[in-house]
Amino acid sequence: MDEPTRTMSPQDRQPDGERLRAWGSFRLLEKVGEGGFGEVYRAYDTVLEREVALKLLFPDSSRENESSEALREARAIAKVRHANILPVYGIDCHDGRVGIWSDFVHGKTLSSLVKAQGPFGPREVALIGIDLGKAISAVHGAGLLHRDIKASNVMREAGGRILLMDFGLTHDLHEASRICGTPPYMAPELIEGKAASVSSDLYALGALLFFLLTGKLPFEGDGFIQVREAQRAGSRIRLMDERPDLPEQMAHVIEKAMDPDPSQRFASAGQMIAALSEAAGLNSSSLISTAPVVPPKRRWWLAAVAAGLLALAGGFSVKFLPIGTRAALTSAGPQAQYLKALDLLDHYYRSHNTENAIKLLQETVAKAPGFAAAYAALGRADWRQYIDTHDSALVEPAKAACLRALELDHDMASAHVTLGMIYTEAGRTDLASEELKEALQLNRSADAYSALAGLYQKEGRSSEVEPTIQKAIDLAPGQWPYLNQLGTYYLATGNYRGAAEQFQKAAKLSPDNARALNNLGNAYRRQDRLADARAAYEESLAIEPAFNTLSNLGLLLEQQGFNEDSARVFQRAIDMNPESYVSWANLASAYNRMPGEKAKAKETYLKAISVAEAWRLNHANDPDVISELATFYAAAGKPDESLPLLRQAVALAPQNPQVLYRVAEGYELLGRRQEALQWIGKALGFGLSPGIVKRNPELANLRADPKFPTLK
Repeated sequence: MDEPTRTMSPQDRQPDGERLRAWGSFRLLEKVGEGGFGEVYRAYDTVLEREVALKLLFPDSSRENESSEALREARAIAKVRHANILPVYGIDCHDGRVGIWSDFVHGKTLSSLVKAQGPFGPREVALIGIDLGKAISAVHGAGLLHRDIKASNVMREAGGRILLMDFGLTHDLHEASRICGTPPYMAPELIEGKAASVSSDLYALGALLFFLLTGKLPFEGDGFIQVREAQRAGSRIRLMDERPDLPEQMAHVIEKAMDPDPSQRFASAGQMIAALSEAAGLNSSSLISTAPVVPPKRRWWLAAVAAGLLALAGGFSVKFLPIGTRAALTSAGPQAQYLKALDLLDHYYRSHNTENAIKLLQETVAKAPGFAAAYAALGRADWRQYIDTHDSALVEPAKAACLRALELDHDMASAHVTLGMIYTEAGRTDLASEELKEALQLNRSADAYSALAGLYQKEGRSSEVEPTIQKAIDLAPGQWPYLNQLGTYYLATGNYRGAAEQFQKAAKLSPDNARALNNLGNAYRRQDRLADARAAYEESLAIEPAFNTLSNLGLLLEQQGFNEDSARVFQRAIDMNPESYVSWANLASAYNRMPGEKAKAKETYLKAISVAEAWRLNHANDPDVISELATFYAAAGKPDESLPLLRQAVALAPQNPQVLYRVAEGYELLGRRQEALQWIGKALGFGLSPGIVKRNPELANLRADPKFPTLK
C-alpha cells in the first residue's frame, strides 16, 4: 500500500500542472510524482545537457517564504554527502514557482516495490535498513533530522543502491518546529506534540522496516488522531505475530526501534546498524566503517568446492567456481548446463559461444529460479554479447539478470562486477565505483580488478590503470583476457611495442583466438610494420571473419593509399554489422579521399551519425561516444550540432587524451584552428601518442601550422 502524504498540503494548486512543458531552461518530459508540497518531473537541463529530477513547489499564497523554505531544503541536502543520499544540483525560481533539481534516479520507491511484489525477505530488509541507517547517521552527523523517513521517500536504484530522498521537512537537531510528517511513521511523542529527535527518526526507520516485512504499517490511520488512537490501543508492536517466520533477533531490533518510550530505543543510527548486522549474520564493522575493508584471507578454491557440493545436494548457492573446479561437478540438470555455459564464456572469442551460453543459462534459470550464480553468469553473457554486437537491447536484460542474482544472494561478487562494467560503459562512474568496491570486498578476483581498471581508464586516472590490470594478471597469469586488456591499454597510450608483446602472449595462450591476432595486427600497424600487420589480420580472418578485423584491414589499406580497396573492405565490415558507427565513419573517410566522392562521403557520415545517435541513447554521458559523434557532425558540415558535443566531451573528460584528440580534430574540421591547436596541445600533454597525430590525414594542415606543437 502507499502511505498517506503529509497532512499539510496547499489548497491553491496549479490546475494545469500536467500541461506544463518547460520551466526556465528545463524541458519537462514527464511528471513522475506528487506530494503535499509539490510535483516531481523528469526533466532535461538544456544548459548542461543532462536528465534531472526537478521538484516544483506548488504556488501557495499562504506561504510567503516559499523560496526560503526551498532554499533551506536545498541547503539541508547540501550539508550531507553520502552514497545513500541523493545530492542536490541547484535551486531557482521561474514563473512564480520554486524548483530544486537533482540527479534523475532510474529505479522504484520501496512503497511501489512492496505494492508490486509483496513483503521483502528478512535478509534483504536488513540490508536496506543498514543502508538507510548509514544515510540517517550522515544526516544526524551534519546536525540535522530528516523527520519524514518513509517507504515512498526511499528509492532503490536500478543497480540496487538505496537512496534516501525528500529533505523537505529536515530541520536542525535543536530547532523547534511545527508538528509535521507522515502520521503512521511518527513516533508517539511527536503526535503528542513533543520535539523531534534522533530517536524519532529511528522510530520511523523501524516503521519502514516493519512495512517492508509485512506490507502494512504498524499503526495505520488517515491523520494524527487516528494514528494516535491506534498507538494508544496497540501500545507496543509484536512483529512475530505478523511474521512468525522471522529470526527472533531481527524482530527484536525493529521492536526496540519502535519502543513507545524514546529512552528504550537505540541511542544512535550506528547502534541500530550494528544490531541489524548481527541479526542478519553480517559483519557490522565492515558495514559501518567508511574506510576500505580488506577481507580476511580465505581459501577461495576450497570455498568454491564446498559451494559446488552444496549445489549438488539440492541447493543453488554457488558463488565462485574457478575453472579448475568445474570438471569435478558433473551432475546432470541445471548445474551441468551452468558449467557448460561457463566453459563457453571462457572461450567467448569463438563464434556463437556467447550466444549459446545465453541459451543454456536461460534454460538453467527457468529450471532453477533460485540459482543466483546462473543469473549472474547470464548477466555477464548478455553483457558480453552487447560488447560484441553493440545491440542496445541486451543492456537491460544484462542488468536485470545481475539484479536478480543479487536479490537471491547479495554477496554474489560476479554480479557486482558486471554491473560495474555496465555503469562504466554508460558513463555512470559513481555507480560503477560502488559496485566494484562491493565486489572487491567480497572477492579480490582478477575480473574485479580488470573491471576496476576499465573504470579508471574511463575516469582518466591513467596512473592507476596499468597497476590495476597487472593485479588481474598476477591473480590469473594463465588467462589471456587480462594480457589482452593490458595490450589494449598500451595501444591507446602509444606504447605500441609493449602492446605487441602483450598480444603475442595472449595469442600464444589461445592459438585459436582471432581477437588476440586482430589486436596484434593493430599494434604492428601502429609501428608501421605493415606486412606483419596484414599477416596478423589475415590469420585472424582465416580463423573467424569479423567486422572489426575487416575494418582494421581497411584502415591498413587506407594507410597504404589503396582507398578504393579500403572502401570495399569497410563495406564488407558494414554488411557483417550495420550497427557499427565506426565502420560507417571509416567508409565515409575512405570516400572523402577518393576523387569525386565528396557527396557520397557526406551521405555516409550522416549514416554514421544516425547509428551513433542511437548508440548515445544508452551512453548519454560517455565522452568517447560523444567526441566521436562530434567529429562526424563536423565532417558532415554541421557545426551547430558538433560544437555543443565538443564542449560536452571536454566537460566530461578534461584529461582524457583520446577524447581531447577527437575534440581537436572536430575543431579543425570546422575550420576553428585556434581551438584545434589548443586541444591537440592538451591531448599531447596528457600522453597522446604523436604517431596517432602524424598518421591522421585530416590533420595535415593543422600539423603544418607554425603554432603546432613539435612532435617527437
